[in-house]
Amino acid sequence: MGRLFAVLLLTLAAGCATTTPTVPAGTVAPWPSNWTLQGRIGVQAGEQSLSGNIRWRHRTDRDELLMTSPLGQGVARIVRDAEGVVLEVPNQPARRAPDAESLTREALGYVLPVSGLLWWVQGRPDPGSDFEARHAPAGRLEQIRQNGWVIDYLQYAPDARPRKLVVARDGLEIRLVADSWLAE
Repeated sequence: MGRLFAVLLLTLAAGCATTTPTVPAGTVAPWPSNWTLQGRIGVQAGEQSLSGNIRWRHRTDRDELLMTSPLGQGVARIVRDAEGVVLEVPNQPARRAPDAESLTREALGYVLPVSGLLWWVQGRPDPGSDFEARHAPAGRLEQIRQNGWVIDYLQYAPDARPRKLVVARDGLEIRLVADSWLAE
């Protein structure tokens, strides 16, 4: 169970970027450079199904993600900064790599191309890749297809930030519920 959470956390960190997102037409207002997301996460990978809590603290030069079990026990922590990426899982030595893709390759044996997740969680496509977007009749973003991933936006918060989304690809489904967004 800890390995899948660690991989999920690593997947999230792979999307960490150091620039402030631009706003495509039909999306929410500009985001602050620094923010914290707290919420719940569920993962379906093949026959494994896990759930827990997530706290993602994003800064332009650093990301810190903490995954905890539903009972609040720390499952995995990832920190990305100028020196690279560190993955910490209880009772295991810390794993380090220059970037999240290398760490994913080390942990899984292959690279997960999810560099867009930082953007997707904010309701935006990764500006570095081609994408297809579908909007609701009122203009709100419903879906992004990018880099082989399908991101469905199921619900928005009153401030127009994504509240519930599903990220899926090749037998992996990640459900994220953002209980709170804090601009800092």
